[in-house]
Amino acid sequence: MNKTTGYVGILVASRKQRKYMLKQYLDNNASNMKLYCFTPTSINWGQKRIVGLHRLNGQWVESLFPFPQVVYNRCYNRDSKLIERLEAVIGRNKCFNHINRFNKHIVSKKLSRWLAPHLPETVLYDKELAVHFLGTHRHMYFKPCFGNKGKGVYRVELKDSGEIEIGYHHYTPHIIVGDMAQFQERIQQLLGSTPYVMQKGIHVKPLGEQTFDIRVLVQKNKSGQWAVTNVVSRIAHKGYFNTSICENVCLSQDILTQLYSPEEMNAILCSIYDTSLRAAEILEIDGRHHLAELSVDFVLDNEGHGWIIEVNGKPSKDLYDGIHKRYRVYKRPMEYAKYLSKHRSN
Repeated sequence: MNKTTGYVGILVASRKQRKYMLKQYLDNNASNMKLYCFTPTSINWGQKRIVGLHRLNGQWVESLFPFPQVVYNRCYNRDSKLIERLEAVIGRNKCFNHINRFNKHIVSKKLSRWLAPHLPETVLYDKELAVHFLGTHRHMYFKPCFGNKGKGVYRVELKDSGEIEIGYHHYTPHIIVGDMAQFQERIQQLLGSTPYVMQKGIHVKPLGEQTFDIRVLVQKNKSGQWAVTNVVSRIAHKGYFNTSICENVCLSQDILTQLYSPEEMNAILCSIYDTSLRAAEILEIDGRHHLAELSVDFVLDNEGHGWIIEVNGKPSKDLYDGIHKRYRVYKRPMEYAKYLSKHRSN
């Protein structure tokens, strides 16, 4: 191998993740850079060496490597101190995805400055404010600030009878209370001390009797620019609002063609493409964190308007198994790593 091509280090949280993670990117590495996978504990800061897993002559081998030219962070983290320490050695902005565990409240605040027409009202949970919020919107969600995969998300609806239904994962309530005081008490019990946001509910356009979302994967490309890699939909099981517990994943176009005319579908896709790219740009706008991939989750209301319900800083790649041109979700980060290796730190 030509040594001048350099190294890309893929940072993961634990040793057991290394082989699986590395294999996906090795199979789609168009950068001609040597890849190895490492963990935070495998760094020898004094010697500036890293114990990394790589593939050599078809075998998985641990070796001692120099610090890479570029680090691709696949550690699910919300603290960038480790990345900052790595960049002090290899150069500023040579690590991408400084943080990938996003705070829903901070993300909503940043995006709402420019993308308010696509964001349901989202505020930090407050016991007293929750009563006003539910009374105003009638239908809302409680989401942990740092949650993922729909864990800990509660759907609440105020019925015309005055009863309040609280559901977990599915629309059928598992708790029904008779008044606002009981609602406050039960929600507080459920949420405990975990930081939560309250989000206005959207009356979503269904696919038959099932809920679906639209996930737009945006990644930086070989030119260093944000680009849409693909757009897929998760179809929830019947009766479920949580699309993370899904029955099927398919290209969003396959769903939209069933619900809209070609002209309407193209308008919807253009809107969510533009909104997703703008969201990625906004989240980097203050220059504090270097990002290179994220997913933006939308639902459509009955008028076909797209609403951002989630932004994920570490999109699950398993979601794309069986999806057309799946390889691109792994190829683009490697192309971007090559781009970074050729450009000076700034």
